Amino acid sequence: MQLKSLLCVNGLDNGQRFATVSGLIYFALLLAVVLFSPSAALYGVALFIGPLLALTSIRRLRDSGQSPKLAVLTLLPFLLVLITLVHIHSMMLLLTLLVVAGLAIGYLALLPAVTGANYVQGYSGPVDMSSNKVTTDRASQRVRVEPTLGGDDNAATSFAADSNAESVQADELAQQEREHDSSWGEQPSHRRRAQPAALNMAQLQQALQVNKKWLFGISGVLVSVMLIGSIWSLIPTSEAEVETAALPESVIESAPQTERVSTAMPDGFSLVLEEDVLIMRWLGETGSPTNLWSLATAKGDKTCSRMRFNNGTEYRPLVVDLLADTGTEARFSPLDTEAIIVDMARRGNVSLCGYNFSLKGSQAALGKVAAFRTYL
Repeated sequence: MQLKSLLCVNGLDNGQRFATVSGLIYFALLLAVVLFSPSAALYGVALFIGPLLALTSIRRLRDSGQSPKLAVLTLLPFLLVLITLVHIHSMMLLLTLLVVAGLAIGYLALLPAVTGANYVQGYSGPVDMSSNKVTTDRASQRVRVEPTLGGDDNAATSFAADSNAESVQADELAQQEREHDSSWGEQPSHRRRAQPAALNMAQLQQALQVNKKWLFGISGVLVSVMLIGSIWSLIPTSEAEVETAALPESVIESAPQTERVSTAMPDGFSLVLEEDVLIMRWLGETGSPTNLWSLATAKGDKTCSRMRFNNGTEYRPLVVDLLADTGTEARFSPLDTEAIIVDMARRGNVSLCGYNFSLKGSQAALGKVAAFRTYL
């Protein structure tokens, strides 16, 4: 395949070459997924191979006498496949778009040519002409004979004889080629075996024209079914994300159903009792509601994995959650409730999640609420 012809704007591509180039472009894109993973780096790859797809589409449309605007039939599926690989990561949707791309490429490849051009490796155009010119020049250089000095009459006679022999041989070859061309109709079986690809393409093009409505109908049904399946495959993922995002809000809505007793501490945080569960709460964080730390999985912000008093006493929270109202709540085991309240009343400061809270005046604040006073 002539590499320079891939960048040609004014040439022509027959159906076989167009299908081959388009298939290699999609293969290069999928290979880039393996090399670079489904990331934004694929956009850089698309900048190199996308113009090749556009140019071969335009050459094929020119060869079939169609408007260059129909190149959108191949470029739009290519763009959608690229977006799906980078952002959506849905295998079903990717397969659907690849089928659409394959149908579009097949349709353009089977369009009959109207130019009657002579193709070289499926291409006809300026690059092909320059290649033939170079070949002709090299051939002329090979038959050129430099003059020699000091030659005798016998050498001149021998040279003339060789030249005449070469001329006769060239005439014989030309005659054989003419006889070879004229015998096309006399040996149809042999010629059909010599060019099966061209005849098969012609048969496919004829079948496309005859059964165009049926083929379009079947293709439309296939794409519609696959597209519905792609959308359906995306629905469970969307619902799961919505449920995950709504989890902190549902916790807030259900919280009033459980009796909560709260007391404000002097340094801007508060202690809350839900039955025997102690909660330390403070405001000021920003961001979407999320779980900052979980003792069950030991995953999250490590600074939230333990609460530490100034005397070295430590307690591990069960969970630490950032809520929608910018409040952060750390829940502790009921087994530690009494010990934590006593330390809150007697120690100088406590640190959790990177914050250091002063406990000055905390004993008086705890003594004001009966539910906390019972632990002191």
